[in-house]
Amino acid sequence: MPECINPIWPCALTGAVAFLAGYTGISVVIHGSSGCYYYPKSLIRTPLFGSFILHDEVVFGTGERLRSVVAEVSKRGGRVAVVNSCVPALMGEDLAPYLDGYSALFVDAPGFLGGVETGYRIAGETLMGEAAITGDGANIGGVCLLDPFWRGNLHEARRMLARAGIPVGTVVAADHIKAVSHASPLTVMVNPDYPAIIGEDSGSLLGISSCSDTIMRVSERVPGADPSPLLDECRLAEERAITACEKYLRRHDPPVAAIAAQAGYASFFGEILTTYLGADSPLILPRNDSSGVAVTDYATIADALSSDEYTLILGSSYEHQMQPCAAFVGITPPQRGRVILGSPPLAGSEGMLNGVEMILNACMDRKKKV
Repeated sequence: MPECINPIWPCALTGAVAFLAGYTGISVVIHGSSGCYYYPKSLIRTPLFGSFILHDEVVFGTGERLRSVVAEVSKRGGRVAVVNSCVPALMGEDLAPYLDGYSALFVDAPGFLGGVETGYRIAGETLMGEAAITGDGANIGGVCLLDPFWRGNLHEARRMLARAGIPVGTVVAADHIKAVSHASPLTVMVNPDYPAIIGEDSGSLLGISSCSDTIMRVSERVPGADPSPLLDECRLAEERAITACEKYLRRHDPPVAAIAAQAGYASFFGEILTTYLGADSPLILPRNDSSGVAVTDYATIADALSSDEYTLILGSSYEHQMQPCAAFVGITPPQRGRVILGSPPLAGSEGMLNGVEMILNACMDRKKKV
């Protein structure tokens, strides 16, 4: 597929792999060419396996090759998930017989079906066919290994739910594979662009107002839960953000911003800019189509960012390269040339403060260089 040459936003296969790779107790095999393996591997820093099919197997069939790889991977223990790529899917080969005798989950998510979110949903629906709602409290949803903030979001969501006395069911998708059989009836989202998959979507923890509403909504349905400590925390966090932004604005003009990200994160940062920094509505170039038409063409993005008016860019390494003189905040994969070891969140009260902090520091650093 021509868009695989230089993809701005990963395909459905990568989304499915990212979903499954978040679980322990299962090994992920990508059934496809070397390119279909190495691209997800470059973005998802976790062990993956591949069948690495060649041209002769495309002609004569890929089943035996897949079976040999699954047999070898199965020796590691645990289950195996096979994610099908474009070429085997287009061949229409029946691969189920080659997986007989193995505890294998087959996920048909070739890249041509759509973007990351589509593959995430397909893999989730396949796995959650085995799920059971047996516990109280709330699941944590919207966790994806492609998200630079997934670990921080997960830690922050656990902290907030624990402080409100809300038990955590399962985490979608960063848990042990067996945890899907102990899910809760409600799900709170840390990145709303990924579907809840299991449980009733009870709101998002992204943004102060949304976070407060979600915690209150869930607390009303969980016996013994008390949202008041978190509501106070959210109020104090917003006061801190307002104070910091007012101090910045006493010395500097509001930034002129462009955001290239998933729709949820773009809206989150857009609200920070307009509400706390008095900025005009930023240019938003959404990676996915949940709020309109996705903008994932390199030339289109480069043309949109060609103006020198932008003083702040929030996005990926691509956008940073297009506007190297603007202040930059990395919020979208890929983040080439950066070391990310910690776990900063965007969800929750700490996530909102982190978002404000990143914007202010980036803008002030740029002022020092100009």
